[in-house]
Order: sequence, then C-alpha cells, then structure tokens
Amino acid sequence: MRVNMSRQMSFAFPLIAAALPSIFKRRIAIACAIAVAASVALGGAAHAEPTAEQLAFFEQKIRPLLVENCFTCHSADTNSQGGLRVDDRNGLIAGGNRGAAVVPGKPDESLLLQAVSYADKRLKMPPGKQLDPEQIADLTRWISDGAAWPQVSLEVDLDEPNADYDRLRREHWAWQPLQQAEPPSAQPESWAVDAVDQFILAKLNAENLQPAADADRLTLIRRVTFDLTGLPPTLEEIDDFLADQSPNAYERVVDRLLASPTYGERWGRHWLDVARYGESTGSSRNIPLPHAWRYRDYVIDSFNADKPYDQFIREQIAGDLLPAESEAQRREQLIATGFLALGVKDVNQRFKVRFIMDNVDEQIDTVSRSVLALTASCARCHDHKFDPIPARDYYALAGIFRSSDLCAGVRSKMGGGGLDYYDPQALVRLGGEVKAAPPEKLAKAKKKLDKAQQEWNAIRGTPEGLAKGPDGRPKQRRFRVAFDQAQQEYLELTDPTLQGDAAVGVRDAKEIADTEYRIRGEAEALGPIVPRGYLGLVTVPNAPPIPADQSGRLELAQWLTSPDNSLASRVIVNRVWRHLFGRGIVSSVDNFGTTGDVPSHPELLDHLAARFVAEGRSIKQLIRTLVLTRTYQLDSSASPANLAIDPSNRQLWRHAPRRLDAEELRDAMLAAAGELQQNRPEGSPVTKLKVVELQNNSRPARNVEEAASESPHRSVYLPLVRTLTPTSLQVFDFAEQGMVSGNRDVTTVATQALYLLNDPFVRRHSLNLSKRVLSEESADEATQVNHVYRLVLGREATAAETARAIEFLALYETALKANDGVERHLVAAATPLAANTSAASGGSQAGTTPSNAKDNEELPDPDQMVYADAPVKEESLGPIDPRTAAWMSFCQALFGSVECRYVK
Repeated sequence: MRVNMSRQMSFAFPLIAAALPSIFKRRIAIACAIAVAASVALGGAAHAEPTAEQLAFFEQKIRPLLVENCFTCHSADTNSQGGLRVDDRNGLIAGGNRGAAVVPGKPDESLLLQAVSYADKRLKMPPGKQLDPEQIADLTRWISDGAAWPQVSLEVDLDEPNADYDRLRREHWAWQPLQQAEPPSAQPESWAVDAVDQFILAKLNAENLQPAADADRLTLIRRVTFDLTGLPPTLEEIDDFLADQSPNAYERVVDRLLASPTYGERWGRHWLDVARYGESTGSSRNIPLPHAWRYRDYVIDSFNADKPYDQFIREQIAGDLLPAESEAQRREQLIATGFLALGVKDVNQRFKVRFIMDNVDEQIDTVSRSVLALTASCARCHDHKFDPIPARDYYALAGIFRSSDLCAGVRSKMGGGGLDYYDPQALVRLGGEVKAAPPEKLAKAKKKLDKAQQEWNAIRGTPEGLAKGPDGRPKQRRFRVAFDQAQQEYLELTDPTLQGDAAVGVRDAKEIADTEYRIRGEAEALGPIVPRGYLGLVTVPNAPPIPADQSGRLELAQWLTSPDNSLASRVIVNRVWRHLFGRGIVSSVDNFGTTGDVPSHPELLDHLAARFVAEGRSIKQLIRTLVLTRTYQLDSSASPANLAIDPSNRQLWRHAPRRLDAEELRDAMLAAAGELQQNRPEGSPVTKLKVVELQNNSRPARNVEEAASESPHRSVYLPLVRTLTPTSLQVFDFAEQGMVSGNRDVTTVATQALYLLNDPFVRRHSLNLSKRVLSEESADEATQVNHVYRLVLGREATAAETARAIEFLALYETALKANDGVERHLVAAATPLAANTSAASGGSQAGTTPSNAKDNEELPDPDQMVYADAPVKEESLGPIDPRTAAWMSFCQALFGSVECRYVK
C-alpha cells in the first residue's frame, strides 16, 4: 500500500523510524497521508495530484504568507488559537471552532478567505494588519486550484506476518480455548462440598498443606454479609443465624443476602470501579457531568436484577443499537452506554481531532481492560511490545469508536470559560415533554445575550479591557460575567435537557467510516485507512461482519460476549473470585497479557468460566456457588507449618482476612449509629452544578463536599466529582477514577489514623452511637458496653473488655467534670478542601485566585471563589455533658480499632 504524506511532516521521519517496535525484528513501513487521504477522511473530495506548477506556486506564494502572518497564533508549536492550525493541510480542512478554514476548490465557502478579506467585523485576520489585494488573490487562486500541498510517499505494510505474535497467540494461556478439566480427586474426599473445593484441595495435597478449620458461625455471617452487601449484619440477623441449627441455615442466609437491594449496591460498586465512574471530566478543566448518576443507578439495578453478564456488556457497548420491547427498556439501554462516555476528558484540548482521538483511545483502553483484561491502548503509537496486538488491530477498534458520537454534554475549547465547554446537543435524550418558551421571553433573552456577547467581544483583550479597575482586576471581567449570566438565562429557555430527561452515552455518528492509522499515535499524522474490526488475538468463530452503515459497536459487543470468547469469561469469573477471596486466581485482574500474573489454579479458572457460561452467565449464581464452598467458609487462622510453605496463601489453605474498604467502613459507622438511610437518594448533588469549570477551592465544590459529609445514605450514592473525592473514601484507598480499577490499593498511612481521630463524620457518628446506647435507660453499664461491642464489632464483649471499658468511662467522665464543669461544646475540624485533590486525575490546582491569574485569562465569577488561605471549617457537635462525651470517646475508639476495620 502506498500513500502520500505532506512534506511538512518530513521532519518526523527519524522519530517515526525510532518509534517502530524493533523487538519484533521486522520491517514496518509507516505512512502518513496529510493530503489526498486526509481530505477524503475529513469530508473533502479527493482531487487530482497537484501539478509541479501548483506546488511551486504554494512554496513561493502561500507557504511564506502563512508563516509570516498566521503561524504565530495558529500552529502546532504556538497558541493554535480558536483550535485552528494552518501549518497542516488537515488542520486547514478540519478547521477550528468556527468550522473549515479551507474547502478545496471552493473559495467562497472557505472561512480563511472571509477572515483575510475583513468581510466579517467579528472575524478579521490577521488582526490589525489586513493582507494586500495581491495576497488575497493568491490565496483565492490556491484554494480554487485544490489547495495543493507538497507530498512525500512511503511504503506501508500493516499486514506483514509476525512470528513472535503467532507464537504468543499459540502459547499464552489466556488466549487459548477453555480447557475442560474434570475435578481432581483429593484427600480427604469428604472435605469437598463442591467441585471448586476439589480443585483447591488437590493443590493443597500437592503442596503438603492442610486446610484451616471451618470458621465459626459468628465470623461467617459477618464475612458473608460484608462480602455480599457491604454492610454489617444486624443484631437480629446474627441472633437468627446463631439460633438456626438446621443444615441449610447458612444457605438461607446467602439467598437472603443475594435477594436484598443492598447486594446490587455492593456489587454494582465493584463494577463502577472497573467503569472508572466519575461525575466530572477531570483533567485540566474539571467540568461537572450532571447526568452521570443515571449510569450508577443503572449498574446497581442491573446487579439486583441479576441481568446476564453478556446482556449487561452488550447494553453498555451498544445499548442504543439494541431492540427494546418497551420505553423503559429503551431508556435503560441508552443510559447503559454511559459506560463509554464517563472517562476523563481534556476539554481544554486546543485541537478537536486530538480531543476526539484521545477520547477514542480512552474508550479502547476501558473496553479492552474491563472485558478482556488487555492493554490494547498500548498499540496506539506502535505495535504492542509484549502482547500480540498490532497497531492495525488498535485502529480497527478506533474506527468503531470514531464512528460513534461521544455524548457527555461537553466539548473542547482551549482557554474557554463559563458555559463554553457545555454542549447540550451532545447528550442522550431519554424523552420527556419539551415545552417551547414563550416567544416574547425567548426574544428578550436572545436580545440580552447578543448584546452581552457583542460588548464582551468588543472589549476582550483590548488595552481598555486589560486595564485594571478599582478592585485590581481587569475591567473586561464584568463584561465576561454579564455574558455568562445572559448565556445561562438563554440556555435555561432553550436547552431541552433541562426540561426532559437526559443521560451521558454514545450514539452512531452521522459519518460512518473506517479510520486511518496514526503515526506515533498523533491525531493529525494520518496513514493508510484500516478497516474496522476486532482484536486478532482472540479467535471467535463466525464473528459478525461490521456493516458499512453502522459504527460496528453492536457487532463488537456481540464479539465480546460470544460464548466462544473464552478470555471474556475468564476475566469476569476472576473478578468475582477476587472480591470473595481477596485475590484473583490471576492476581493481575486487569491484565491477562504476558506481563500479567499466571493463574494459581488454571484448571479451576477454566472450570468456573465454562460453568458460568453454561449457567446463563448469572453473576448471582456464580457468587452463590463460591460462597457455599468449603474453601470460602474456612477460618482465617494461620498455622506456622502452612505459613512456612505458602506465606501468601496463594493455594487458599485459609480465608485471608481483609480490611474493609472505604465504603464499608463509612456505612458500618452509619449503621452502628442507627443513622444509615438505605433508600436510594434522588439523583446526585452534582445535578445542581452548572456545567462550568469547577475549581477545587470554590463554593460549589465546598457544597459538594458538605453534601457528601452530611449524607446519611450509602457511600455508593455519594457525589464523585473527580479531584473532590469525599474524605471518608479518599483516605482508605478509594478507586482510581481515571482508569479501570479491578484492584484497589490497600495502604496503612498516618492520614487514616488522623481521620479516625479528628474527622467530623467519625466524631459525629461516635456521638450518635453513644446517644443511641445511653437512650436505653433501663440497661446497666455493662449491658450498654456489650451493646456497643455488638453494634460495632458484631460480637459480645468479654468480661475483661467490659471491665476495662467501664473503668475507662469512669475515669474519662471524672476528668471532664474536674476540668471545667458539666457541659461543653465539642468541635471537630474538617479536612481543608483544597488539600483534597488527586494528582493522578490531573485536576485543576487549588488556590487559584484572581490576583495570581494572567491578565488575559477569563476569570471565574468571584462568588464562586474560596481563597486558598480560607480558614479550616470547624463543626460544632453541640453541648455535651461529661457522661455522653466519655461514651462518645469510647465508641470512637471502637470505630478506630483493627477489629472494626477488618473482616476475618
């Protein structure tokens, strides 16, 4: 295949060659088409090869003109204002924020000529220096003749065989068909209650390991209740289970938990980790996504309904393309596609094509990691260096997502402000009646908007506008604020999503096409077109062909969920195992490639994957099978002999203790205090935010933080604005919201202890728990101590613990009374919001104030600002008598104990 590459890209040849994957020791010729192929891809008509005369005219007349008058503001190495590049033919054809700058063969439709002719008062380029008539005539002639641009050509062969890839496809365990293995025999035969136990016991026999004893019933109900619902068992549930001595008592507990709505909230949160769920764009400009919560609720409802996993995946990849039997199902499937739209987005990206291709890359990364545990996005710039994923396969997938519109309600604009980043047309409409605004009201709002925009455009960037006013800020600032307010008022009358239901998601684009290979992954460096398709690493017989008139997402979803796609089945089974046993059969749950781990029990993994498919791909059934195994019900005690052989418990000779995750710990405190509300809240606090940049130190951000701190609902419903993770979640290793996270980190750091000592949430609910217990006036102190132990730890207090607690309470109360009286106001200090950021999410820096911003930047509304030196907020817990204060301290100590934070 031979394609053309523009001469202006020739500087990149040595770098391109250096970027080629030498590890495979084969020649890959690279192609870059910034000429004929580019114009076709961008909607322009293909034109004849430029003549020598046309190329000479370009070099003598046009290139010098563009360099002298345009490059300073509109090139890759400078500002590229308005999102326009003129140092690249693709950039001119694609255009900037206003549209195509050059339409080859059509000078009348080319914005470049309109700008240099000063025909539009709002568009005069170059500013303050109009081109002379001869230069304008040269540009007109150049565009009329097809906008010739020098080209070079390179040989390209993306289909050349790769022996290393072929070997990896044949040999690596993850990419082979499922192996049907009979459960092995093991001793003692009576130990196993399921085929899963036979696989485990056989490995223990081979390693000379003895399984631990069975866990006691109290340990078991606490373990399985947290694992299946993320909540501690209630006292009634504990008492009922301990009193039920029937053989199937535990089985009934499991069935009850799986039928509870709390199951979907727990296991839905596991998938939200994988789906990198967040309610804002993150990155350089953090823009809220007010409709993201609908996807969260969809996931929870899907797990509670035990939706088959293959259907669950198909809906998230191509729900808009699936048939629906009812309006409710149609809405549900549209919301499901939010999976593809919730990733981090750089809305401050200056070039639209880069914004699009970066989002495509994020979608490829999310789909390949979540469903296949593959790092396919590593093939964006070159063939994958470790797994058999050639760049051709990457761009086969890219064509599918490039043919889909990402509908997150945002768009890119470098240096934008106010509502510049909001695009209401880029949302998925779910229905709902849209009433037209009264004509006179709409006309008035439009007139106000036009006037405000005209005044803002007139003063923006002028010496008068940049001059400092009495308040020390640029005078132009009040015009920007007025424009933003007028824009918001007009939007409230015209935005259909404010009147009807909307969601984030995807839909097929108006232009369906294969996409080009991109040199070094650079969006503008186009190579040969790659047909849309699937990863060749996994063989799926009878994979559906991709139709020419659709994106291919539906066919991709069918390929991913095919019963013959053994990799996808292994991946989801491994994810479920990891959440029940603390570690996956393959510990690298998001990477089944050659750089990932190998399975500790490969035959068991294939057995479970095949069983999962045969049983209808029911997640609930899989969980039920696993928690009813003897292996799951083992005690967590460790024997020295076993520790010497297998210290990491890789062979599962005991049930490994685990720390509660952030949501479990917070929800357990609420439950113990009697404050947990288990009903689902309406929407999210983020729905109240405007779709404008959210500064970490702004009042709206603080409102979100306070809503999270004061919420009595389960943690899965807390607002999750990227870079503003609630403190109660952040300190205990919450999921990374910028990428697929099948494994959360588990750290032990000082901030966790400080949180448990000082945070208002912990102290407030310690107080609530103490009041709950003290309200039992008829109970003696020993009974009250025991009640606290049962509420917090799920067990009775020992006699020694009771005696020590009573002694502590007496000493504490006496000390308070002796200090300064009977009542006192307890104060808890909140964590400063500005410090609660996540560098990994690339969020806006806290502490940005008008005084340190550049003069020509568009500044936020002063009412939105909270300065970085604002005092730390303190929360009063009200007047508390010494006895209550003593009990509060005791309850807080139990909340901070290791036994509370861990489940055995």
